[in-house]
Amino acid sequence: MKRIFEIDPWIVKTHELDVENKRLQESITAIGNGYMGMRGNFEEGYSGDTLQGTYLGGVWFPDKTRVGWWKNGYPEYFGKAINAPAFNHIGITVNGEKIDLATSKFTDFYLALDMHQGLLTRSYVYHGHDAAIKFTFERFLSNAVQEAALFKVSVDVLEGHADIQFDASLDGNVVNEDSNYDEQFWQALEENPVAHSITMETIPNPFKVPQFTVTLAQHLQLNGQDVRAFSQRLVVR
Repeated sequence: MKRIFEIDPWIVKTHELDVENKRLQESITAIGNGYMGMRGNFEEGYSGDTLQGTYLGGVWFPDKTRVGWWKNGYPEYFGKAINAPAFNHIGITVNGEKIDLATSKFTDFYLALDMHQGLLTRSYVYHGHDAAIKFTFERFLSNAVQEAALFKVSVDVLEGHADIQFDASLDGNVVNEDSNYDEQFWQALEENPVAHSITMETIPNPFKVPQFTVTLAQHLQLNGQDVRAFSQRLVVR
């Protein structure tokens, strides 16, 4: 049996990005607050094997039962917990190169879920052509304001010159890996670039199950100051 996390009374932690067990790492470092929950996916994206997962309590879709032949007792549909529109995407580009731990060079990887504080932390040192940069990510889902998910990215340029661009986005184009025939369960109702928000609705269904409507909104800050644009650039010399 392989151990993929270190032993600690309160903290689920590792110093290794286990590519072969990436999905298991995401599952064990998932966080939630009863209102919503998400797997331990990487904010900056990951092109290797991963399973995206963000879920809202009580939001589901009546997925038609499909079997090779009809059997007595099978329901017409079952309630599928569908992926919610994603709000944890923060793409990062350094000196024109997109950071992707499946392809980028990095060292000093650290991943920790503090079970006492409910805080997910991840860090590594990225080694690019012109710079070495330490990135630290923190994620927290509030119990006091259950609709609030907080993400923090800290940057420490250790060597060289860094032209860093952050691209925080809301993504309504999400799918379930186990969906029937690559079905999508959400349709767009509104996108408001001024309010940094999108409104999505589950697609109509033939079972007369009420549709769900979800609105996501971002509040962005850079160095403690509010920003208006989704994409922000930081130059460190």
